[in-house]
Amino acid sequence: MQEFLEIYTANPCRTLPNAFWKTAGSWSETELRISRDPAGVVTSLVLQKDQQLMAFWCADSGKHLLSQEEIAHTPFALVHADGLSVFSGRKFAHRRAYFRLINRESSEKALCLPGFTFQVVNPEEDIDAIVDLICNCYAEIKVSSQIVRTWTGHPVYDPELWAWVIHQASGVKAGLGIAERDPRVPEASLEWVQVHPDYRGKGLGKALVNELSQRALEGVAFLTVSGEVESESQPEQLYRRCSFTGDDVWWLLYDEI
Repeated sequence: MQEFLEIYTANPCRTLPNAFWKTAGSWSETELRISRDPAGVVTSLVLQKDQQLMAFWCADSGKHLLSQEEIAHTPFALVHADGLSVFSGRKFAHRRAYFRLINRESSEKALCLPGFTFQVVNPEEDIDAIVDLICNCYAEIKVSSQIVRTWTGHPVYDPELWAWVIHQASGVKAGLGIAERDPRVPEASLEWVQVHPDYRGKGLGKALVNELSQRALEGVAFLTVSGEVESESQPEQLYRRCSFTGDDVWWLLYDEI
């Protein structure tokens, strides 16, 4: 794992479609293949688990580590845009693109808007409010109290990185942000940022991202975030306004499984 961690730390958004800890948790079940050029620079990477391709990247689509059989029969693949042409002859039932961005130093001071304030989240006491807000913000994503409780059991759970935005006059919980911190990398990742539909368009999303970025970047080398490229809410634009950069896109390709 140490070799892979070094590769990831050097270029996290190109190496994996997600935060490192999500892969490290099932490392014993994962096969890693890496090729390097004579100078030692990584030219192709394959991360495979149970015949599913959890990460694939290559610098040259004509030189990679996948067999023709793997290309033809893999039912699930997470492929960096640089290696997508390797699968050009393969038809998948579903194709979805996800951006992955990085922030190494938050450049904007975090300030909440007048009439609003940040407040610490108590996951147990606030469990119903967390579930209600997330479910109200997404048409396709639904979570339960049981799911939210599992997040506090993650090895990267950090209570300092759970924040409400509160409307002071009414006490309404108008927004929620959740980030996680992994000291092994060291990396932090933004996992949930949402503003209630009734409070959108006021800049609360940007305030949340800047606040969590400032908190999360203390003691880590970088902060990452990902999201669907074609999301109606256009989260990529928000993150880019908050010092996140990069051009890495990962494709989720899968058949009915």
